Amino acid sequence: MPNITISILAIEETMIYTLAGPYDIFSTAAICSQQMAPKKPAFVTNTSIVGLKKGALTCYNGLTIECQQSLDEVDNTDLIILPSIEFLEQPFLSKYPELQGWLTKHYKKGTVIASVCAGAFLLAETGLLDGKITTTHWAFADDMQAKFPDVDVHSDKIITEQDNLVCAGGATSWQDLVSYLVEKYSTVETAKHIDQFFLLNTRQEGQLPYKLLKSMVRHEDKVIKESQELIESSLVEEELLANVTQASGLPERTFKRRFKVATKQTPNEYIQNVRIDTAKNLLLVSSSTVQEIAEQVGLMDGSYFRRLFKRKTSLTAQDFRRSFASSEESKKVLRK
Repeated sequence: MPNITISILAIEETMIYTLAGPYDIFSTAAICSQQMAPKKPAFVTNTSIVGLKKGALTCYNGLTIECQQSLDEVDNTDLIILPSIEFLEQPFLSKYPELQGWLTKHYKKGTVIASVCAGAFLLAETGLLDGKITTTHWAFADDMQAKFPDVDVHSDKIITEQDNLVCAGGATSWQDLVSYLVEKYSTVETAKHIDQFFLLNTRQEGQLPYKLLKSMVRHEDKVIKESQELIESSLVEEELLANVTQASGLPERTFKRRFKVATKQTPNEYIQNVRIDTAKNLLLVSSSTVQEIAEQVGLMDGSYFRRLFKRKTSLTAQDFRRSFASSEESKKVLRK
């Protein structure tokens, strides 16, 4: 099994746990893989934290790390990881222009570049993601698509890969990314051993179960804002769409057009999404049956509700409750 060189980039905006997690696992992967499977070849990496300069660096929330290499000291590397980062008012490359050439140079030499969560924004600024698929945290996906229209953003996915560019969704998906990369550079068996040893929590179902479905797009259309508020407070009303349309004072076609322009969702889609978002919360905090919850969000047909819930979240309502409800905590926590 070949050794691989990994460079994890650190800048002032880096969220350290999305850097330290991959660093710790890759740095100890050889030992851990040998403990789990002593007769198999070890998964060996040469992993370094790389900064604009070598030495101490204060990152997000005032935490300090040590950069073991500067950009200039990295001659060849198999993999560059961009951890998640705090957003800036200006483009990242206007603050760190040297990263454009550094990332592009190594990518052209065949280096794989992987990002975690908002790290995809930095990668997109380089232009390397143009025409390619990517993912980021679902809450940032609309903003990313607006800023980088040539990038194909898939907010429901945990991992995307195209042409040696690998992206992971939310910040804790660094665990999914590490597992994926271990398998990419070694074997499925080694990846499973690493998963088991570190109790990595990978998400086979993607981001859909976590995603807030209703539109979060900010807009200044007062009439549509009032319509959104009315929808959210009137889910159990019969003929909800017709009532909201009438309350807007707009002709039906005008209302639907303005709603879609403002929210990027049709009124019917928005109503469905608010109902499922509300149902998800009720599944987590109440003991109501699935049928009762369906009725509480205005869907009297329980069969239709179950189909819609599965389509919108990738899980059945019962599986969602089983996976995320606090009542399941007893399976993980022993109290005395």
